[in-house]
Amino acid sequence: MKKSVLILCAALSLGACSLFPPPYKVPVTQGNLVTQDQLSQLKIGMSESQVTYLLGKPMIQDTFKPDEWHYVYTSQYATSETKQSEVTDLVLTFDNGTLTKIKNH
Repeated sequence: MKKSVLILCAALSLGACSLFPPPYKVPVTQGNLVTQDQLSQLKIGMSESQVTYLLGKPMIQDTFKPDEWHYVYTSQYATSETKQSEVTDLVLTFDNGTLTKIKNH
């Protein structure tokens, strides 16, 4: 008798855990966040040092294409209601240390 009452209490106690809301999961962000204000200040003809001062160091600088800088920003939200991710990629191309092309994805 005592054993069955103990098992029943344990089963009811474990079932009550499903009433709690799920834990909060922090969004994971990585990379360079480039604001619209920074993007509007970016102009063709700027030097590499001016771009670095404005945006910071690029996230990706390819060894085989040193004149192409990638500013990548990723944000992932992993909650039970929302499973989405946001990726922003800004590609800057330089020629002899001068900004020649801006590609915003």
